[in-house]
Parts: sequence; structure tokens; C-alpha cells
Amino acid sequence: MALKKKPLPVTVPIKAVALWHRLAGMISAVFILVLAITGILINHTHELDLGGRYVNSSALLSWYGMAAPADTESYPVGSVWVTQVGDHLYFDKKQIDGRYGKIIGAVALEDGVVIALADMLLMLDSQGNIVEQLRTLQGLPRDINAIGELDGQLVVRGPQVQYRADKELVRWQPVRSQKVRWASPAAAPEELKASVQQFYRNQMLSMEQVIRDLHNGRILGSWGHWLMDAAALVFIVLAMSGVWLWWRRRESDKQGAKKIHLSRR
Repeated sequence: MALKKKPLPVTVPIKAVALWHRLAGMISAVFILVLAITGILINHTHELDLGGRYVNSSALLSWYGMAAPADTESYPVGSVWVTQVGDHLYFDKKQIDGRYGKIIGAVALEDGVVIALADMLLMLDSQGNIVEQLRTLQGLPRDINAIGELDGQLVVRGPQVQYRADKELVRWQPVRSQKVRWASPAAAPEELKASVQQFYRNQMLSMEQVIRDLHNGRILGSWGHWLMDAAALVFIVLAMSGVWLWWRRRESDKQGAKKIHLSRR
């Protein structure tokens, strides 16, 4: 009596591949979720104003290696301080809108505060709100290097001449006086300095940058994008193995149906 040949165990590789497929799918689901969520957010960056919203997490800022400049420059103006950190200006602890060049000085006048910068004068009200910006096109003398006050009027100093402005800051006349009180920097209170530095640091990292770095993996450093590349390869293998598993099961079902059909004949 001839021995009946046992069928080849074709289901063993299918089961092995199916197990790998299932495990890899569960692991890669995390990456798929990250890619999907961050992709949706990136598509709506402007609507969500992600570029204008900032991360305040100290741990995340440290991960990015972001720190406020250690050097600050402050000027006492009456009972408040005008401080520059990087390209930002602060009226006490309030940030003044905009980004600016190097500060030259700040003085208090009857109607508010005037800040001299490398290329302009910035006029503020008593609350630190911008009232006006004055440049050379509006009559400001060129190349000013100091700002001061004389009898309640604003005085600026150029390379060779100092000028006094009228109350409207429209006309500038040369003036010679030893009584001008020139603005000079001073050491701000440590608590105020730490506060504005922290405020500056909290506006260094936008949510848009974090989301984009999550999407491409660069939030993990130089090897992060390689991790995302590896995840993409896993997605490709999963797709191919899924198609292969479907085809093998389809062929197996066909063979099973054929055997049943033959056994009924």
C-alpha cells in the first residue's frame, strides 16, 4: 500500500508573515498617527496661526538648545525700565511690538517715552504703546549716537552736532549746551531682567516649527529623519505583505473550494 504524501505546510510561512505583519502594524500605527495629525495641522498652519503661537515648555526649549541672550541693555525712564533683549524691546515687563536694531537710549518726556534706536526714534505713551515711529524721512537727524533731555525737550547727538527738537518733534535745531541730561544704561533689577529674558525665550520656538519637526522626525535630532525613513520603509513592506497575505489566502480559499467540489462529485 502506497504511503499517502503529506501536503506541504504552506500555512506556516503565511502564519509567520501574518504575525510579523500584525506586530509591525501595531508599532507603525504610532508613526501613522503622528504623520496624519501633524500633516493635517501643517495644512492649516495659517488658519490656526501656528507660526504666531509659541511653546513655553522649558524642557522642550532646552531640548532645542534655546536660551535668551545673557547680555541685556536697560535704561531707567522715570519709574519704569526700557530693556533690550536680542532684537526685542520691553517696557518694564511688557513687550513692545516689533523687532528692532540696537538701542541707543531712552528718555521720558511730558507725553510719554522716546526710545532712540540705530535708525529711528520710537515714541511710546505712558503705558508702553507705540504712538509713532520717526525716521530720517520725517526729519530725524542722521547717524544719532545719543539721546537726552534739555528743559523738557528732546535732544539727540550726531557725529559732530547735537540737535534739539520742538514739542511736536518736527523741527530740529542745532544746540550747544552742557546741561543736556544724556540717557545712559544702568543695571536693571535682577527680577525684571530674568522676567524679560524668560519672556524672550518663550517666543523663540513656534508651534509650527515643532509640528514640522515632528512630521519629518527632526525633533529627535540628526538621526530623527532616518527613523522616519525607516518607518516609511516599514509602511511599504506592510503594504506589500498585506497584498501577499491577501493573495495567498485567496489561493488557499480557491483550493479549499475546489477540493470540496471534487469531494461532492
